[in-house]
Amino acid sequence: MKSTLEIRPVYHSNRERIKGHFVVCFLAFLMERKMEFLLKDFDSEDDHKSSPQKIQEALNTMQLACVPTSQGEKFIKVKPQVLAKKIFKCLNIHMPGNISTKNDMIDIFQLDTKPHPVQMGIL
Repeated sequence: MKSTLEIRPVYHSNRERIKGHFVVCFLAFLMERKMEFLLKDFDSEDDHKSSPQKIQEALNTMQLACVPTSQGEKFIKVKPQVLAKKIFKCLNIHMPGNISTKNDMIDIFQLDTKPHPVQMGIL
């Protein structure tokens, strides 16, 4: 746990912010571990273990380039790693097509296009 739960350095001086920082780091750690177990259970024939680093690298290959065209913006997908495809399949998320529209992206990722109110706090 010490190797993957990287909570330092902490650049906060307020006690509540330090606790919040730790909670966010711990939740990220739990999500990493859950993804490891999901991938292991999803494909039992796969002998190699997907480490948090490999999962992160695979997800980082999921890139889209936004290209303005006369028909509106188009999103071109960069070829992802095999592990990234496996993660999407495991989570039951549809992969975007090689060329997608903004509406396609909203549908695929179930994005909410309505603006949300933002609560501002006093520092």
